[in-house]
Amino acid sequence: MEETNYHEKELLQDIADGNETSFVRFFRAVAPLVYADLAVVLKGDVRCINAVLQETFIIIWLHRDKLPLVKDLDAYLRSVTLQECYNYLQDTSSAELLPIPQYEEDLPPEIQHYKAYQSLIHDTILSLPEQRRLIYEMHRLKGMSSAQIAATMQLSVDTVTCAINAVHQSVRQCLKEVAHSSVSSRHNQWVVEKTKLLEEYPPVISPFNEHWMPFVSKAMAIDRPIPADSTPLIRRLYSHRLNYLYAIVALVFLIVGPGLYLIIMRSERSASFRAMSSSGQHKSRSTLPDGTEVWMNTGSAVRYPATYSVAGRVVEVEGEASFRANTSTGQPFHIRGYEVYADVTGTHFNIHAYTTPSHMVITALGSTVRVQTEGKDLSLQSGQQIDITQEGPLKVTPADTAAIASWKKEIK
Repeated sequence: MEETNYHEKELLQDIADGNETSFVRFFRAVAPLVYADLAVVLKGDVRCINAVLQETFIIIWLHRDKLPLVKDLDAYLRSVTLQECYNYLQDTSSAELLPIPQYEEDLPPEIQHYKAYQSLIHDTILSLPEQRRLIYEMHRLKGMSSAQIAATMQLSVDTVTCAINAVHQSVRQCLKEVAHSSVSSRHNQWVVEKTKLLEEYPPVISPFNEHWMPFVSKAMAIDRPIPADSTPLIRRLYSHRLNYLYAIVALVFLIVGPGLYLIIMRSERSASFRAMSSSGQHKSRSTLPDGTEVWMNTGSAVRYPATYSVAGRVVEVEGEASFRANTSTGQPFHIRGYEVYADVTGTHFNIHAYTTPSHMVITALGSTVRVQTEGKDLSLQSGQQIDITQEGPLKVTPADTAAIASWKKEIK
């Protein structure tokens, strides 16, 4: 693979603009350096090293718009690495080997970790003004440039750019409120000492390890918002705070009267959400509002928002479903299967969403299918399938299309 110069201003600017492919190139070049530093500081403990490697690239990604402005990139990367290393050791040290910063309130250690970060970020994005949220969703979900968004929404490019930058600031602020104090003198002293150690005894840098790829995928996914036309049901899955809110509302309604509660909840669900399903041991066939035909295997379901349109094809799949898409548009389907997702563009494809462990298999049937997920853009030829998981690398393998054709033939 061609070596990447991670200092290039053009590369850093692409990352600042949200280009995930460029960030993957950057990660491949920089991860071995970060890993080598961590191996020295954490004394070769692989579990700890991997945990801090993940945290480090989450922070770098969330501050990506600052990368082109950094004067000494190597010093910046080492500083971020050691800051996150200190935080991790502070959270996990049972013997209190490190000085403990003072907080206004006690925060649970897990607040520093991935799921808590993601929940806070999603809450922040959901709370944005409508226009700003839509701009950010077009930027992050569809990869549109500021100029393209400005043309679509009839706004100035400066307005769009300012909106995107404002969201970045909001996200960082929400994390800052729960993060360790970075101005603690003891904290800074620890970072300075470790920096001197690494400068005195330069770490041995190993080649890139392909097992690190899930770290960059998760880092880039952490601030990927829910589509603008997603429903309250989908949003609840991504927001702990909304879960608490709905629990309180449910309690109030139970006190007022179970009958009223059920009426309101049913009307809300039917007004905002549509579902197609195959009941019992039967398979079924239905059609989405855009004319796309959907076959559902036994016990499967496909859900879509009431605001479903060709421009925003958002669908949730439970079980197995086969799609023959309306080809009048090149717009992708935003497919969600439990805790994984993918943007799928093609005429005929099969989706199988599994719960335990959570993963999704996409199969190309009869024609090429384009799949975009985890910062990658792949083309599946007819007869190929890809397995998307939360943790492992993407796997493309031959598919048993005869078996898929077999269960579909049973549907009249």
